[in-house]
Amino acid sequence: MCSMRRLHLTAGLGFLLIALGLLSACLQPAPTAPAGPDSASKREVSVIFFDVGESGDGFLVSTWEGKHLLIDGGRRNSNVAERLKGLRVPQIDVMIATNPDADHIGGLVEVLRTMPVKEVWLSGDINTTIVFEDFVDAVELSKAKVHAARQGDIIRLGSLSLEVLSPMEPLFPDRNNNSVAVRLEFGRISFMFTGDMEQPAESRLVQSGINLKSTFLKLGHHGSRTSTSPAFLAAVSPQVAIYQAGANNRYGHPHRETLALLDRAGVEVYGTGVNGQITIRTDGISYSIETER
Repeated sequence: MCSMRRLHLTAGLGFLLIALGLLSACLQPAPTAPAGPDSASKREVSVIFFDVGESGDGFLVSTWEGKHLLIDGGRRNSNVAERLKGLRVPQIDVMIATNPDADHIGGLVEVLRTMPVKEVWLSGDINTTIVFEDFVDAVELSKAKVHAARQGDIIRLGSLSLEVLSPMEPLFPDRNNNSVAVRLEFGRISFMFTGDMEQPAESRLVQSGINLKSTFLKLGHHGSRTSTSPAFLAAVSPQVAIYQAGANNRYGHPHRETLALLDRAGVEVYGTGVNGQITIRTDGISYSIETER
């Protein structure tokens, strides 16, 4: 029977990647669960951006096949696990922790402890926090298959696939710019999910010549001025931008500079601090947006 020693937080990146390799080799994915009773009967994809409070990302991508992708989970008090149960989500087929900060992985701990999770994709960066230690322990116990994401990887979600754009080699010295960023394309509609990626990583992506054009852009770092450069915004050319940040949060997210840039570009903006939970539904040709308020 395979086993793995507890990850020590003093370990370096190399040790973490070795640990991820061990997890991937030793742990088998959970059995496939049946689609929930609320699964769409028509060919449709939904993206639900949860209102996870002052700071944090956490949203769910669901397909007509009953496949579910959870990207981040907010802080520990985000109640994402309870929200998933309320939506009658039976399992998470793919979980992406875009970076190891508490406002992205805190809520994922409870999900891993209480729901079947088949795959977990990570940036490979570590953090020296109890939340990160609990997250690693929960991943190990979940029996999920673990991957360290790198540019060019393809993440399968039933009939759909997501292209990993970041992290890219050589890695940046900071966790934000090594965030897992992915692009999902469904028919004529596409989504860019950026984690906390900031302008240095955006610049490298633009220079790479990779297709970044997307209908929807999840703003990097909660709409901070450190993300969403004019060049990156022009390359993505979104119709709609979404940020996840609480109203009147202490960080001032989203920053005025970012909102002004989006306004000049004619991009429609939604945010959880203003709109509460945001739900996008698309059949690959058109889309609808529903907000909690």
